[in-house]
Amino acid sequence: MSAILLRKLTVKSKLKFGKYKDYTVEHIFGMRKQKTLISIYFNLSTITFVDDILDELGITEEFRIDKPSKDHELYKVFLLQTYGKKLSPVRKLECMKRESRSPSRAYLTRVNHGH
Repeated sequence: MSAILLRKLTVKSKLKFGKYKDYTVEHIFGMRKQKTLISIYFNLSTITFVDDILDELGITEEFRIDKPSKDHELYKVFLLQTYGKKLSPVRKLECMKRESRSPSRAYLTRVNHGH
């Protein structure tokens, strides 16, 4: 049986995965992408942050998770309580589609040929 590796990120830690893989936690704060870090904390079981970062994100003791684990429901409650809005599944799906969309080969060919 393999052991689960838990990563505890600090301000200087690089994410090393996903869209912001080359960025440190400090850079993500600088880009004002705190919701990305919040999502990582609640939705990825093997990633956590030092207490200072959790405090900065507004994740109080009542919302802390015993890692390694994840809690999607607690994430929804946290967003609702902190930001006052619910993340609807339709909106979330639209955002995911928009991020992953790239022009098709046929479209680029038509553009290059002046159509």
